[in-house]
Amino acid sequence: MVHPPTRKTSDGVRPGPHGDGVPTPLETAKLLLTQNRLAEAHEALWAVIRADEARGHEPWLRLGELYAARRQLRRAVGAFRRAQELDARGDDAFVLHEAISSIGQVLHHLRRPFLHPADELVRNRHLVAGTTPQPPCAAQWLDEAMALEPTLPDGARAALAHATGFVRGGVLDESFSEQSLARELEVHGGEGTRALAESLRALHLARYDALLAVEEPLG
Repeated sequence: MVHPPTRKTSDGVRPGPHGDGVPTPLETAKLLLTQNRLAEAHEALWAVIRADEARGHEPWLRLGELYAARRQLRRAVGAFRRAQELDARGDDAFVLHEAISSIGQVLHHLRRPFLHPADELVRNRHLVAGTTPQPPCAAQWLDEAMALEPTLPDGARAALAHATGFVRGGVLDESFSEQSLARELEVHGGEGTRALAESLRALHLARYDALLAVEEPLG
């Protein structure tokens, strides 16, 4: 059983930025969470995040708590990771580390793949911007990979072979939680593989989002 991390939360209205007694958007979202109005809290938290991501890590932490409460564990990991990245002072470093570790262990036990942090970072950027990476069709990607393969060093060829197997098979397995196919291709192939790696990541994220839509629907 995975429980969301716990922190002290005000369930009342605190003075707004001008001392007018009006709750801030984040306070409103937190109040909705305490009332278990999760659909409304989800909408409110995303409004906060998209309006001003520089606000800090707490909206992402609260979003992770919401997803964990819903048992949407992959989404929770993504939100907690982003909170961890934004928590520059380490205010919630221990809480976030424990949340990511415990949920990751549950997902591994269930053999449910989730994203490598390098891919999660790109996905979160798209979520905040409200954009969707445009994946190539599999056949197009495979044609480009085949044309590039003879020019690559051995290490890059091995990474390309792994990526090719994924594109052909179309199955997300647990290994992707520990390894980023796109990152491996970039590291071993250098600048010459950058465009292919970016399109590979777009394809990977599209398949991941399709998996989430089935197994962790938001509606």
